[in-house]
Amino acid sequence: MGLIQYQMEQNKKHIFNNFIINNLLLVVGLVMMFTGLVLQIGFHMGGHQVDTNGFQSQSIPYEQLRVIDTTKIVFGFNYHDWSTIHKVVIVLFSLLMIHHAYVHWKWYKGVITKHLIGKNRQVIFLSMLFLLVAVTGLVPWFIDLSGGPGTLRMHFIEIHDKITLILIVFLILHIIKRLKWFSSAFDKMSGFDAK
Repeated sequence: MGLIQYQMEQNKKHIFNNFIINNLLLVVGLVMMFTGLVLQIGFHMGGHQVDTNGFQSQSIPYEQLRVIDTTKIVFGFNYHDWSTIHKVVIVLFSLLMIHHAYVHWKWYKGVITKHLIGKNRQVIFLSMLFLLVAVTGLVPWFIDLSGGPGTLRMHFIEIHDKITLILIVFLILHIIKRLKWFSSAFDKMSGFDAK
């Protein structure tokens, strides 16, 4: 195998790997958004605050823990089922994002060292939002596992829920901006199969 043919094979492999990872990110990201929205709209927003006697109240402080109806069924699953699915999908998405960031590390480095942040605001903001959503999503797990206060856990979940809505908007914009790449990568891969 000559050097040119070797480089072509490496290029094909690189395009194929990027195509697979980006499509997995897309699919897993959509599932993550869907499960998160089900939890947020179906359960978190549906919870209500209760006072110390167990009565629903509109006047109690926001710090009170909201009640989430864990027996409620949404699309055939209860809160714990949706929460487990969401957590599994988050772990998978996070692993894919780590790989994605690793593959694009030179780009991130170049943007920072060449002071190109202004031209790449959307991607940088998306990356920062993702980290913020990841941290505010992981902290409640650790609070729950360590037996920490439920009110603190709920505050982090509230922050996580709100930031996630902003993240979804930026993810959609990012995907729309990359549609041309998906199309051209698919065309290149189809060309590989034809040869």
